[in-house]
Amino acid sequence: MSSRHLLLVPAVCALAACPPRVDFGKDGEAKSPDELLRRIAVAETQVIGLKGDSKLTVEAPQGKGSTSAFIAVLHPAFLHVEQLDFFGRPQGVLVTDGTSFGLLDSQAGKYFRGPASPANLGRFLPVVLPPQELAAILLGRVPRIATTASQMGLDEKKGVYTLVLRRGEVTQRLEVDPKSGRVVHSTVEGMTAYELEFGDLSAYGPLTFPRELVLKVPAASTTLELRWREVTLNDATDLTLYDQAPPENVPVVELDARGAEVAPEPPPSPDAK
Repeated sequence: MSSRHLLLVPAVCALAACPPRVDFGKDGEAKSPDELLRRIAVAETQVIGLKGDSKLTVEAPQGKGSTSAFIAVLHPAFLHVEQLDFFGRPQGVLVTDGTSFGLLDSQAGKYFRGPASPANLGRFLPVVLPPQELAAILLGRVPRIATTASQMGLDEKKGVYTLVLRRGEVTQRLEVDPKSGRVVHSTVEGMTAYELEFGDLSAYGPLTFPRELVLKVPAASTTLELRWREVTLNDATDLTLYDQAPPENVPVVELDARGAEVAPEPPPSPDAK
C-alpha cells in the first residue's frame, strides 16, 4: 500500500465511525467470565476505607435538592455521614457500625438510636438499604447476585466488557471498564432492585476509584447522585468518627428495627420491692 493510501486510513475510519481501540490494561484481555469476576473483585477490594467531601443530590417524589456532605466509610459496614449547611455546619449526622446506629437531627434537637436496620438508616438517607450494602456502594463496589450461569462479551463501541449473571429468573447485567476492572454500570431484572452507575474513574496511585455515583431506585421513583469533591482512600483509620455516644444535653429517642419510637420504661414504683 502506498504512503498516499496509508494517509487515507484515518479519514476512512473517521467516516465509518470506527470504534476506538480497547485498552485492556497490563493484564491483557480477560478470556472468561470467571477471570473477569476475579479482576472485578481485585479492583473493588483494594479500597477498604475512605473519607472526604462530596455533593449529594437527591431526586424523589417529594422534590429535588442538593447538599454538601462529609462521608467516611470503613469496610464492612462503618458509616459516618454529615449533611452540611452553606457554612459547613452539620445539620444531621448519621453514624453506624453495621449493628447499631445513631442519628443527630439538629433541626429536631434530638438524637435517635437503635438497630442499624434499613428503615432506621432511611430516616437520614433516601434509600432503604442495609448498612453493609450501602457501605459497599460508597466504596465503589457493586453488590452481585449469587450466580449459577454467566456470559461475557465485549462492546467495542462503548469500550467495555459486558457481563451477564443469572440465577433462576433473576439477571444482572454489568458493564466493566477493561483497563481497571471497575464496574461502571449495573442493572438487575426479575426482581425489585436498583440500578448503579459509576463514572469519572480516577487514578489514586496504583488504585482506580470512581468519583461519581448514581443510584436509581425505580420502585421508589428516587435517584441519588454523589460527586466526590475531595476524597482520601485507605487513610489511617479514625475510629472516633464512628462513635455513637449522644451529645450532651440532647434528648435521646430509642427506635426499634422498624423505625418506630420505643416508649421509655416507667420508673420503678417507690412501693416496689
